[in-house]
Amino acid sequence: MENKVIVSDVVYSQSNNFVESRFVDFTVLELKVIEFLISQTDYFKDKTYIAKKQNKFVSIRAVDLAQVINASAKNMYSVAKKLVSGLLKKSIEVGYIDTHGKRAFKGSNFFNNITYANNIFEFEINYAILNHFIELKKSFTRISLKYLMALNSVYAIKLYKLLMQYRIVKKRVLTVDEMRTFLVLDNKFNQFSDIRKKVIEIAVKQINEFTDLLVEFEENKSGRTITSITFNIKAPLI
Repeated sequence: MENKVIVSDVVYSQSNNFVESRFVDFTVLELKVIEFLISQTDYFKDKTYIAKKQNKFVSIRAVDLAQVINASAKNMYSVAKKLVSGLLKKSIEVGYIDTHGKRAFKGSNFFNNITYANNIFEFEINYAILNHFIELKKSFTRISLKYLMALNSVYAIKLYKLLMQYRIVKKRVLTVDEMRTFLVLDNKFNQFSDIRKKVIEIAVKQINEFTDLLVEFEENKSGRTITSITFNIKAPLI
């Protein structure tokens, strides 16, 4: 079992496949818990867990976790019960290209078990998911934890990661279909105007206000149909 020190001002890495994975029906707090635990990756210890196929255990005081994910510490038992229930019943769809060059995905649970007792969380993290956070020599993205934790929209968190992936290129073009896939919009919004108003504008506003990125976007059309969005990115090197 590992008792992690709370450090909010850290930069951590994850594979691009994980950045572009689908988190279906996750809440803001659930996403923040996962990102925080990723940020606490220990290269040498986590490598051992993978080699031995042993799950990783991390314990953390509820008050400390609430502080780092910007959650209320009041009524912590009921908050913890809802958080644990949500995290355990949801899976992550990680996409990749298979040996035949075709798109594929693998569904994984981030946690095997989560215990809450005596105001302490104990997270049992699936060892198979740790590959996305260590020994990353290419195709990975660096994330600033303090900026991600400042966001309070699921779409803002996801879009921030997708744009951090392209911060050096300073531009990312996402088709409407890619937006639906990566942000798990699926069939939630029939009209693009709703995606612009309820997803993109809100997410970009939060990213510009709370993170180290400055983002502008423009719509690209084929005839009268909007087919993609170009995000122009200004970002410092990290």
